[in-house]
Amino acid sequence: MFVERSAARIRLVRILFVLVCLLPTVGLVGWAAYRRSSLSRDSLLSAWSRTLGVAVTADSVENIRPAVMRLRNVALTTATNRFLLGVEVVEVETRDQGSLVRLPSLAIDQTGVTTLARLSLAWLTEAVRFPEGGVIEVDSLTWGAAGLPQPQGGFRMEFVVADTGRAIRIRREPADSDELRLRAVASSAGLRLEAELIAEQGLPADLAAAVAGWLPNFGDAAVIRGSLQATATPKTEDGGGWRWSGGGQGVVTDVALSELAEAAGQQANGEAVLQIEDLAVEDSRIAAARMTLSATEGELGRGLVERLITVFGCRLGPAAATLVTGEAWMAGPPLAFDEASFAVSLDRSGVTLRGVGAAGDTLAVLGGRGLLETKSTKIGYDRFAWLFAPMIPGAIPATIPASPRAVEVLSHLPEVPEAPAGRF
Repeated sequence: MFVERSAARIRLVRILFVLVCLLPTVGLVGWAAYRRSSLSRDSLLSAWSRTLGVAVTADSVENIRPAVMRLRNVALTTATNRFLLGVEVVEVETRDQGSLVRLPSLAIDQTGVTTLARLSLAWLTEAVRFPEGGVIEVDSLTWGAAGLPQPQGGFRMEFVVADTGRAIRIRREPADSDELRLRAVASSAGLRLEAELIAEQGLPADLAAAVAGWLPNFGDAAVIRGSLQATATPKTEDGGGWRWSGGGQGVVTDVALSELAEAAGQQANGEAVLQIEDLAVEDSRIAAARMTLSATEGELGRGLVERLITVFGCRLGPAAATLVTGEAWMAGPPLAFDEASFAVSLDRSGVTLRGVGAAGDTLAVLGGRGLLETKSTKIGYDRFAWLFAPMIPGAIPATIPASPRAVEVLSHLPEVPEAPAGRF
């Protein structure tokens, strides 16, 4: 009897040992092995890819402490393997109120900004797809091409979920007066987006243009300071999207004339200051604007001068009286100027170009005499578009140009009546 009871107790102890000690230990070891395996990494990245709508890859995923993982060499790409954004190190901490994402460094260009802007808009408007809020902290953000990086310091992005809607706040670290606020507000009329930008300390102008969805052409060193307020409602046609309306003002310093001229396929050199006195946007198009550009000691390519003469009706001034005209004109060197200053105003009826300052209607001055002058007349957008398209000097076709650049520029300006596209 004693032996049978001892044997039964031994079997019970063995069973308890297996259930209480051995199985949990094996399970824990197996779970730890899975978390360190490529299978766990691929499962995690696949889930993120489905949520973000882009392919997410990483060289490694480490669980550095409870609820915190570190990913290395993270890349976002399209379905066709086109690179969108890359980050060397990403730390993700899971919290009750959403995730905290830390990026020690982030180098970003126009494609990366466009990608982040699209994902931020999706977070604002797609609560089912992105149910939680969170915070993204960037210790050091660098903007620009790889050859000309521009350090911007730290940034913090807060994604806030509330009963009244959702909001995103982007500010510098340490905090200053510059910030961007985006809000999605539900109402009886439907979802409405609100945006407010304050940039007193300054932001790279091309970065601000990329966020707004406009083509950046100010140059790597250009900085914008100012403010912007806008609202948007959903489009019901043209494949969806948003209709933005609002306004703002500001100043862009260190503008590269070479970049502005390149937008028209022309040449110029020098630095300028662009004063945006007023900007009004309706239905995602510029409805009205008043701007002044001033530059000192630069050059105007002869092709650009010819285009201004043809499109705006400008004329050469006394300082250019000795220049050769005719066929030899275009082959000559750029025209140097001591000072250039002009104002551009836009409204629904067209564009006006005029000189400013003591020189009156003179756009550029050399040696105290006018180099290029204007008549201060208004032209329509169908004519203005030819500033950005190849054409025969001395003639303006009656059609709207079909060049991609001209079409892109017109897409941001008040609509012009339909007309057959010209050849180029």
